[in-house]
Amino acid sequence: MKMSMNNFSTLLDKLLLNSSKKIKIKLLYEYFEQANSNDRGWTLSIITNSIKKKNIHLNDLKNLIKNKISPELFDLSYDYVGDIAETISLLWPKNKCSNFNLSLSDFMNNVFFIDNKKTILEKLENIFNSSSSSQIYTIIKIITGGLRVGVSNGLIRESLVAFGKRSSSEIEEVWHGFSYPFFDFFEWLLGKSLPKGLKKEDLFHSFMLAKSIDNKIFLEDPRNFLAEYKWDGIRAQIIVSSTFKLFSRNSEDITDSFPDLKFNLNDNYIIDGELVIKKENEILPFNILQKRTRRKKITNKILNELPAHFIAYDILYFKGKKCTHMNLNKRKDLLSKFISKINKDNITFSPSINFSKWKELEFLMASPLNNHIEGLMIKRIVTKYEKGRVANSWFKWKKEPYTIDFVLMYAQRGHGKRSSFYSDFTFGCWVDNTFDKLVPIGKAYSGFSNEELNQLDKWVRNNTLERFGPVRSLKSKLVVEISFDNINHSDRHKSGVALRFPRFSRIRWDKPANEVCILKDIKSLIN
Repeated sequence: MKMSMNNFSTLLDKLLLNSSKKIKIKLLYEYFEQANSNDRGWTLSIITNSIKKKNIHLNDLKNLIKNKISPELFDLSYDYVGDIAETISLLWPKNKCSNFNLSLSDFMNNVFFIDNKKTILEKLENIFNSSSSSQIYTIIKIITGGLRVGVSNGLIRESLVAFGKRSSSEIEEVWHGFSYPFFDFFEWLLGKSLPKGLKKEDLFHSFMLAKSIDNKIFLEDPRNFLAEYKWDGIRAQIIVSSTFKLFSRNSEDITDSFPDLKFNLNDNYIIDGELVIKKENEILPFNILQKRTRRKKITNKILNELPAHFIAYDILYFKGKKCTHMNLNKRKDLLSKFISKINKDNITFSPSINFSKWKELEFLMASPLNNHIEGLMIKRIVTKYEKGRVANSWFKWKKEPYTIDFVLMYAQRGHGKRSSFYSDFTFGCWVDNTFDKLVPIGKAYSGFSNEELNQLDKWVRNNTLERFGPVRSLKSKLVVEISFDNINHSDRHKSGVALRFPRFSRIRWDKPANEVCILKDIKSLIN
């Protein structure tokens, strides 16, 4: 049957509020059972974040509602609620026609295939005028891409196994051959043949992942393992058949962003490796790579200034034959042959690290490593290439994170469950030894407990200097210890530095702010 937007909104609420994996699978299974084929497809598209966002921003929707109610009322309400979508949905004037029976597929078909922003906003206004608060909230999240309901792709696939006629391994094998709105996927799931032209060997294959280092392996014979550097780039997959394709870790097709890596071969090859920027024989920092990935148009200037390089460390297909069942050494031999065959300077073999004792690797980890190296990868030689994190196979041995004390400068309301708390923080350090001016260094919104979040929220409310919508500037009093994985130069930040994955380590309630370091000290960490 057709599922109304209310049905879909109810599903999302239940998924968000339930922490039990078993209950979430049951909720999805029951929804797919009741929905018609189109609503199933759109539901899967939305909860897997497979649809592309429309060119509609939250400010566009704010302007819509400010034409209907007092702008001051909206601003005050938003400051209290903390989430734009929720504020709009609660304040939108209701009429007697609310809760009309709009189905999910009707909404998607009527709105989602329109490109003209003005037309979309007119349609949204008409729909909002006849919708409940729950429907409006859901629609805004769909349109702006802000939907988070705590459902992983793995959990979704388990619900699809329960609903359909395919096993988990069958779904995994062809998952990346389908795209939204997934109508043909559900036909296949319920027993029909694969769409014509879909070849499994041409599809993105899920990566094999590493677990954090387990000290138990140091009791084993080191000859059973291979070690190589853990590069600080983007995990990527090259697929060569009749065409060349490059995919990111989350299966996004990024081929057009890296035309300098393209080559042609007659046979089918799938290569696993790391994407970096390498210039004049030097691998550049991760934030330089991000500059390249953000570019919508790749010019000759970009190709010259930010040349792409692919460091290959595994192979899944060689000359059209699957080789994931082979051990690591055999796959490395085939990978070496592939690298020699294509003979491209910007696609190279990831070298192994020669070692005979674990202490040699311990010494290496204790020594300063270049910023483009995150640590080491330790791989058991006899392992096959399998998707996901396989027990006792691959291990990542990462550098200890940096920890530095900073001063909190700004706080912003969070989203979802955190929308009523100040949970997103901007931190900084002193510009110089006069200790009279702070410069922002980065933002952090994780690493603290729920109890600490309550303490931080209370402190923010009692130590606010100014308000800017959902943001508050703070008295320069509270010191926090921030952990981060790496630091590099950045021309995008006022401070001139960029931190990799900053998060709270602890709150230094006892430490005076004038004991926090200066910007020069932060920059000295860059090597």
